[in-house]
Amino acid sequence: MNIKGACIQAFFIGICILPALAIAQGRYIDPREADGYYKDKNYLGAMKSYKELLAQKPGDAEYHYKLGICYLNTNLDKAQAVQYFEWITKQPKCDNEVWLELGRAYHYANRFKDAIKALTKYRQSASESDKAKADKEIDECNNGLELMKYPVNVTFTNLGKDINSAYSDYYPLINEDESMLIFTSRRPGASSDMAEIDGYYSSDIYISHAEDGKWQKAKGIGPQINTSDDEEAVGLNPSASELVIYLDHIKEFGKLYYSERKGNTFSKPIPYSATTINSDFQSSGGISPDGNTLLFSSKRAGGYGETDIYMTKKLPNGQWALPQNLGANINTPYKEDFPWLDVDGTTLYFSSQGHTTMGDFDLFKSQWISPDSNTWSPPQNLGYPVNTTGDDRCISFTSDHRVAYVSRVRPEGLGDMDIYRIAFNDMQRYAIIRGKVIAGDTTKLSQATITATNTKTKDQLTFKPIPKSGNYVMALMPGVYSIQITCSNLPPINDNVVVYDLSSFQPETVKNYSFIKETNTPAPNEKTKATPPHSVH
Repeated sequence: MNIKGACIQAFFIGICILPALAIAQGRYIDPREADGYYKDKNYLGAMKSYKELLAQKPGDAEYHYKLGICYLNTNLDKAQAVQYFEWITKQPKCDNEVWLELGRAYHYANRFKDAIKALTKYRQSASESDKAKADKEIDECNNGLELMKYPVNVTFTNLGKDINSAYSDYYPLINEDESMLIFTSRRPGASSDMAEIDGYYSSDIYISHAEDGKWQKAKGIGPQINTSDDEEAVGLNPSASELVIYLDHIKEFGKLYYSERKGNTFSKPIPYSATTINSDFQSSGGISPDGNTLLFSSKRAGGYGETDIYMTKKLPNGQWALPQNLGANINTPYKEDFPWLDVDGTTLYFSSQGHTTMGDFDLFKSQWISPDSNTWSPPQNLGYPVNTTGDDRCISFTSDHRVAYVSRVRPEGLGDMDIYRIAFNDMQRYAIIRGKVIAGDTTKLSQATITATNTKTKDQLTFKPIPKSGNYVMALMPGVYSIQITCSNLPPINDNVVVYDLSSFQPETVKNYSFIKETNTPAPNEKTKATPPHSVH
């Protein structure tokens, strides 16, 4: 057989062997495919491929290392990276860089003491410049140890499938009365129908409105804003009349635009001044309640390091003045982002990779000591678990500070980053339901009892009407309640009451109950639904 014939024969033998190999070992994975994903920072795609490769070659140190790196660079459970780096450290030879990555993985897993040990070991053989990386991470671990001793009393609620998706949903922004929610998502839909090189869809802006205490299904904010490129909502004034947008388009990126709301429609984005605001790279911005101050994050010459927070004020002619850096009390050599000025006009919320962060970005607040000066109080960490070892970059409060919205990765999430509502439990509000219990024989009212059972938690509260008058008062937190009123040997009265939250909250409602009739007798000014259950807004 000549050489050409032998080559042809070998080619066909290879074709036959390859499927057999695939059947024997599962789907054939070309390592170049995994490496291509990894190079393009498509860590989700690379992770899937490396897992299959590692199943075929469980002793491959490179696959272990790259799988760990993939976990650290996605919004999945970063703590999963621990097992891959630990495996490498138990081998006869281990590159020193692995101890740094293992320390980071322990850090994300809240295993602070293990992280400090790994980082200290890395530091022993690191260069002077690399020791600084380990030192910062060790400082963050020590911050985490302290902050977790004094957790903030909060409750997280996932906003569910009407808001969140299996994709990345982040940067939630609400207006002051919690009736409008605007956020960013990298889901297919609004204008995204093809994944980008990193495996995610392009970012679009979504909006939802609250009705009867519930967020309605989120929709794209509209084609006047969303395109096939990237748009992100990065600031909203308290009245939601003006939205700040970050654009990352083919010909332009790192610039801030604003969109004005008329009714329920936001206008086409308008760029901020190229000379005063958009002169360099900008990432986010927040507008004061009176519309005369803009705070924004920018990386420009003269700053303290990475992105700093700047402030500019509106001049009498409607133009923006030259920006001022907020100074060393706010800015650090690391990144500061997402400035948001509270409705009081003096409390600044922002995120930072510096100060007393417990890892990545943490959320802080500072007081504007004098609006006539550029003087700010030392920032205060918002505490654990509002802050975590992960990327806590954006927070948006209601006007009463009872509730805030964040994006977070949590075990109960729908996948990737989700939008969560945080209730600050020490500041929770109650709705007052008052009225009268009516009985034919008023002497029996001393034996009357009202039991309110939360249908979700099954917690029970009991209340007693005042004897003779029958007047009662119930204080109920938002929720759905089953009401039962018993009185001596009379048939009980049963009712359902919904105490709405969000913008539908109503602080006081009047409801009368009567044992004389079979049905309840609402007071003339009571607001009820046409059909049960009764709803207290």
